[in-house]
Amino acid sequence: MRALARTDPGSRWESRLIRSAHPVVARVVDVAVSRRGVVRVPGVGVLVADPRSARRVLTDTDAFAKNGPGSSGALWTPVLGDRVLLNMEGDDHRGLRHTLADLFSPRVVREVCDAAARPIVAGAAARLRVGEEVDVVRLAREVSAAVIGAVVGLDPETPPSVLLEASDAIESMVTWRTRTFDDAAAQRARAALAVVQDAAESAHAAASSATVMGRLAERGAALDDARSLAAALFLTGTGTVSSALPRIVGQLADAGLLEPRAATACRLDDVVAEGLRMTTPSLATLRRVVRPTEIDGVRLRADERVVVLLWWATRRDGGFEPGRPATGDLRHLWFGAGSHFCLGAPLALAELQAMTGMLLELAGEHGLVVTSRRAARRVLVPRYAELTVRCPAANRARARAGSGAGATGARSAGRAA
Repeated sequence: MRALARTDPGSRWESRLIRSAHPVVARVVDVAVSRRGVVRVPGVGVLVADPRSARRVLTDTDAFAKNGPGSSGALWTPVLGDRVLLNMEGDDHRGLRHTLADLFSPRVVREVCDAAARPIVAGAAARLRVGEEVDVVRLAREVSAAVIGAVVGLDPETPPSVLLEASDAIESMVTWRTRTFDDAAAQRARAALAVVQDAAESAHAAASSATVMGRLAERGAALDDARSLAAALFLTGTGTVSSALPRIVGQLADAGLLEPRAATACRLDDVVAEGLRMTTPSLATLRRVVRPTEIDGVRLRADERVVVLLWWATRRDGGFEPGRPATGDLRHLWFGAGSHFCLGAPLALAELQAMTGMLLELAGEHGLVVTSRRAARRVLVPRYAELTVRCPAANRARARAGSGAGATGARSAGRAA
């Protein structure tokens, strides 16, 4: 296993983001997993940072579960109840996933994402084309809120800040030490989630094929399923997508891929895939040991807590290299694996492709530079607090155009005189 610190600029910034978000935990984990990929840490659980072992934990549902004490499902059960994608297992889980599968096909989510994200992305592109700075963090947060709002059926006139404030409120309630919510905390979390769950309830009642929740109703899915799905998508999709885009842009800048010739040569799918491998916004996921088992020479006891360290598991030799496929156990590991593989992955990809595609297009035309960036401190999902970009060539092109127009006007005035 390799230490957290890396030598290339992109990896150093990633390490800085992780340590700014979790100053103590990041260092403890890095030391713990620096020599072997599976290690027991008293009071924390069994840490898994090796991609092969991580995939084994995520796919072996006979030995590892997402519900019960110490699991991530247990965290949300007091808030959302027992029947949520985040804490379900077995036949019920498979049945609900089957019901939802084609509602999150690449074609469907592209339609939803295009309608919700296009005006925001186009506005950012227009500002960059006239030489203004754009904060990519703000862009990503607004797009992720708009897209999730469209999925759950939120009134399009609702300001993105409403969803973002709810997301921030819930994130602030969770730390690495949080095992479950007490009654007071669960009540606060339910209050924050009300904005998306109430929207989902209204969309489900309308049963319109124009919304995802309406289509769910058309299939006979229960109202509780719609409300829990809306909450699950909101909890897992808002913070991660808004974290990923600025980090991908930072990786592109540090690799010199925002210069015109380099940006033109980039394939969008490769950039997003490698960007997600490099950033892996969901740092970790939890499982409970169902029965005694062994993994990588470490004996696990029933009901022991397993912390699958996804960000650490997706590290590999070399920095940010679009076009170098992540194969084998590493393939798509940033979205998880097995029966709980991220249902919203196509939606996240559509959002990231819409935003990254716009930025790469402008970089290919004019070049983009990162003018400032700052890591967010003590947050659950590691991210930038700010990352601004600008097209210097756009300013120069405008200046030349203005100069040319002025000269033409002067010549015309001279001829008229």
